[in-house]
Amino acid sequence: MTRRVPPRGLRATVTWAFAAGALCLSVLLAVGTYALSRHYLIEQRERSAQRQAFSNAAVVRQGLLAGDREVSEILGSVAPPPDSTILIRRGQDWYSSSLDVTSRDLPPGLRSTVEAGSAATSWTATTDPNAVVVGVPLPAADADYYEIAIVRELDRTLTTLRSALAVCAAITTIAGAVLGLVASRRLLAPLQEVTAAAARVSAGDLSTRLDQTDDPDLAALVGSFNSMVDALDDRIQRDSRFAADVSHELRTPLTTLITSVSVIRHSGALTPRATQAIELMSGELERFRQSLEDLLDLGSLEAGVAETDLTLVDLHPFMRRLLEADGRSASLLVGADDRSANAQEVGVLIDRRRMGRAFTNLFANADRHGGGLQRVRVIEHTEFADVHVEDDGPGVPPEEREHIFERFARAGSRGSHAGTGLGLSIVAETVRLHGGSAWCAESPGGGARFVVRIPLHHADGEDST
Repeated sequence: MTRRVPPRGLRATVTWAFAAGALCLSVLLAVGTYALSRHYLIEQRERSAQRQAFSNAAVVRQGLLAGDREVSEILGSVAPPPDSTILIRRGQDWYSSSLDVTSRDLPPGLRSTVEAGSAATSWTATTDPNAVVVGVPLPAADADYYEIAIVRELDRTLTTLRSALAVCAAITTIAGAVLGLVASRRLLAPLQEVTAAAARVSAGDLSTRLDQTDDPDLAALVGSFNSMVDALDDRIQRDSRFAADVSHELRTPLTTLITSVSVIRHSGALTPRATQAIELMSGELERFRQSLEDLLDLGSLEAGVAETDLTLVDLHPFMRRLLEADGRSASLLVGADDRSANAQEVGVLIDRRRMGRAFTNLFANADRHGGGLQRVRVIEHTEFADVHVEDDGPGVPPEEREHIFERFARAGSRGSHAGTGLGLSIVAETVRLHGGSAWCAESPGGGARFVVRIPLHHADGEDST
């Protein structure tokens, strides 16, 4: 099984591109610099060896023409440069200034050229390092002069040059990578701002806008994004107003219908079958009325025009009274009886009516979909308080836990249970109005746990956000 390589991000791609470009450029410059420098240094070394060889050859020629000294004596009178060896051929005899170098170390092509009467220069690899060989014919003395100069200093110079160029190439590559990283951060900064703004918009903050810019390349992006958010905000506002207007317009005739049905039901002149029909109609009208009330409330919350009467309350007694007012046992509030008399209040700044309705919706949701409310917990943290509403029902599948807070969503029920499908939407919008958040998780018993997080109210009068 082949392992799939994860795709490289834009920042990594830009960084690697800069690094690769810097590496290629530095390698090309290094190779070019080394080739030119090597050619120049070798040419200079050959010229130096030729000058030295011709000078020494003139001395040997004069000594051989004088005829009063032996070749070995003449050879000893010549002082070759360091790391250089002199070879003299006279007739069939060879003379060398070093026992380590013989005529076998001479390049064959060079010997042929010199024996033909022409001076020549060549290189030999028989030494370590290589050596430059200069051959000078001495026809007047029936001899040939050869000087082998080992280019030890040139070899060290080229080695140093290679190392320096390699280090420079590495430094250039690293600098290119750093430059690419800086450039990628600079290039991606506007995209990160757009990403952060889009995340805030998706979280419901439709007041988010991108700051205007003078950059002509980004102006179109900023303008398009802000126009999109404006259009989205306007669409949501129009939808909310439409739902609120429709619900408001339907309230009056619906009230009339409910009143009329109530009058008919209590008239006493109905047959049993008509009475059953009237009862069914009355129940559906009541459900219709509740849906309208929920739509009106949800529309005002989403449009941001909901009126709030904020009061500082302690969550523990608030939840206890809420359970009792809903006809439930206060023992469902877990841990409330264990609090000491001096326990610090869990103070939150809320609208009692709206937040009470939100929790009542959660209680009803537990009855309707979770087999009944099992427990309520209030957990205090440093900056906020969490209220857990738990049931022991089948729970909510993970893939549906976000969608159940949408309008008319009935996860797992598909309309099999009575309800408007707006209760959890009202919960989410009410909590958001108070600067908090709500979500669904799994309770320890396997049922559903709805968590409402509310910022705590500090003594200095500022809420935690």
